[in-house]
Amino acid sequence: MRHGGKVAPGLAVLFSLLLGGGGQASAQEVAVVIERIARFWADEDAGSIAEQSAREGISINLDGRALGPLGGRQVTAVLRQLFQDHQTLRVRPMTPQMVGGEPPKAFGEITWQQQPRGTTIPEKTSVFVALVLQDGRWRISEIRVLRS
Repeated sequence: MRHGGKVAPGLAVLFSLLLGGGGQASAQEVAVVIERIARFWADEDAGSIAEQSAREGISINLDGRALGPLGGRQVTAVLRQLFQDHQTLRVRPMTPQMVGGEPPKAFGEITWQQQPRGTTIPEKTSVFVALVLQDGRWRISEIRVLRS
């Protein structure tokens, strides 16, 4: 496989234990969503990520270059180009955080170890995913990709 590390299957349970307290069901749901997005990212599945879009679309920020909010086709195109330019080595979801508000918001981080195609030096990149609860489902409102 191109990306040696797969997303560990039991992370949602770990996230829910770490977050605990009030709103635990929502925290568990967010952890499951972030884990799913991390799997899509590991598989370089831009279309499946785009399908998780908020109604207003997804704003994408690539190293300070802001785009959007973009519709599904545009999100897919931007992410496909990103994946085409980088070889995924490992993806790991981090503990998500509930933000609250109305509608409820949350965010998660994905650590993406990748290397630009044509190079041999791996890079660690943080992918921040902002979520909003719409129609009973957590949807992606923003993706920020920041190289370390």
